[in-house]
Amino acid sequence: MITTIAWRPVRSSFLRRAVFSVGFASVVMLSAPLIAGAEERPEVVLSETSFDFGSVAQGSKVVREIDIKNTGTADLIIQRVSPSCGCTTTAVSSPTVKPGASEKIRITFDTSGFFGPKKKTVSVLTNDPENPERVFTLTGHVATGLTTTPTKIEFGEVFPTSAKGVRVQEVSLEVEDGSSLEVANVGSLSKYLKLSPVVKQGRRATVQVELLPNAPKGDLRDRIVFEFVDDRRAPVNVPVIASVKGDLRVSPATISFGVVEGREVLERRVRFENKSAQSVSVRSIKSSDPAVSASLVEVQPGKQGVVIVKVDPTRVRGDLKATVELNTTHPVENQIVLNVYGVQPPK
Repeated sequence: MITTIAWRPVRSSFLRRAVFSVGFASVVMLSAPLIAGAEERPEVVLSETSFDFGSVAQGSKVVREIDIKNTGTADLIIQRVSPSCGCTTTAVSSPTVKPGASEKIRITFDTSGFFGPKKKTVSVLTNDPENPERVFTLTGHVATGLTTTPTKIEFGEVFPTSAKGVRVQEVSLEVEDGSSLEVANVGSLSKYLKLSPVVKQGRRATVQVELLPNAPKGDLRDRIVFEFVDDRRAPVNVPVIASVKGDLRVSPATISFGVVEGREVLERRVRFENKSAQSVSVRSIKSSDPAVSASLVEVQPGKQGVVIVKVDPTRVRGDLKATVELNTTHPVENQIVLNVYGVQPPK
């Protein structure tokens, strides 16, 4: 006697079934799903992350349009588009990018008042948990009949104990031979910069720029402006850049917990340092969000320690944007702020 086995596959949305017969009996075999359900989340992709606009005439506008695509499975939200300077503007076709779709970001750099090699950046912040920030860079050369030396003033890192010589730099502007342009004045609207009187020698005008001790901690982005006797000629801007440090510092100053989910408490550690000659204590630590807590473990009392920052996912409501404030006994820097970020998993 020969027994015939006949296979009849039957598909369903969740299970794959195989039904076969042995004589008069039927047996149903169930198999596990072939693909487990993946968590839905957005994924950001920029069509390009840099563009070299070559050489353009001063006063012209450089315009570049890029695509922002969502290759993920949940809506991508463009939370903020931040240019590095006010000379650059942006426009977004839509703040929401559907899965598989693209939107446009239009970037415009106004070269008025700028010259020489230039680099401008635009930060694109989204709810992509893996890449919350993407940066687009615009580079090129702005042509003019003027030359400054240097093209920008960079003080680097400046500390409260830095000597005055570290806080002073000299910058010159020279008009090309045959030009009728003449520098009338050099100024700045910044309350953190002090300029010496202008010294003119032929076609060259020179000024000293001092970064004042009242400059706030953090990255300083400022400028000085050369103005001309002929007011029809646009003023020339010279960027001023500094990283102002204090006696007290936390490293890193910004903490990202990424995707905040589950029930287990998450933890990050931050270094606390006192670079002053005096001993400094942390009086209290305060969090702006009940889901975030922090404590200090002293390594070298009054000098060094570790700040332990914890996040309880069960208490997080929405995307996490919190601050942790360390109140200290320092006579000037009596408050140090830590930024804490995190995102909720897509629903």
